[in-house]
Amino acid sequence: MPDTLTPLIAHITAACPLQAGPLRTTLSDLGLAVEWRELRPLQLPGTQWAVVVGHKRAEDPLRAVLPLPLHTTALTPQELKAVFGALATLDVATLPDPLPPLAPPIAELQAKLGKNDDELPQVAEEETEAPSTPTFDPDTLYMAIVATDSTVVYYKLSRGIKKPHDIPDE
Repeated sequence: MPDTLTPLIAHITAACPLQAGPLRTTLSDLGLAVEWRELRPLQLPGTQWAVVVGHKRAEDPLRAVLPLPLHTTALTPQELKAVFGALATLDVATLPDPLPPLAPPIAELQAKLGKNDDELPQVAEEETEAPSTPTFDPDTLYMAIVATDSTVVYYKLSRGIKKPHDIPDE
């Protein structure tokens, strides 16, 4: 299978070399395993950090994921403050266009296989319409910690201090 992801993120990996491998792994994990949609990799303005913006469901706000290698000491409290500051300046209208899907939808694969509905397990219908004006949540950041074996662990960070009852269940 040809590598279609590398040329699409080459400018970001050149600007953020610490995150080159984790960015690629996180994009693949989000797009294929976690099933996020509308993935938009970008370098945060005024920082050395790259993030991936996207969401799981069309009704969810867009959120940022910060890919990091497992053994990094580069993300200091000062840098984290700069990341949240840069997230606050992002506007949905200025975000880059989403990457093309990393895999075809299940319905398309089923059609290619020539299978009928009786032979395959039922798959929930995917939503075809996204909200006309998606929102962006600048106060939530997911850190994607990527191990050397390509395992990805996600941690959710919020700007400021949140009481447990203020954090919605996901």
